[in-house]
Amino acid sequence: MSRIRYVLSATVLFSTLALGIAFAQGPAPTTPAPATPATEKQKKADEAKMKKQTQADCTKQAKEQKLTGAARSKFMKECTSKM
Repeated sequence: MSRIRYVLSATVLFSTLALGIAFAQGPAPTTPAPATPATEKQKKADEAKMKKQTQADCTKQAKEQKLTGAARSKFMKECTSKM
């Protein structure tokens, strides 16, 4: 009986060690996923929204300065390129 217990104990011990080593290894490093189309769409939508807001702000400033014609065009071009 003692030999059977010895073999059984050794088997349990080695199995426990083997499982411990298997779980001790970290998961394989993953590479970041490429940008999804939804993310690209959101980015473009945010840029369009920001551009629209910039144009609105510049238009408001041009109105406050009472600019017209070529002076307004020049101001708008400079203002939108800054932001």
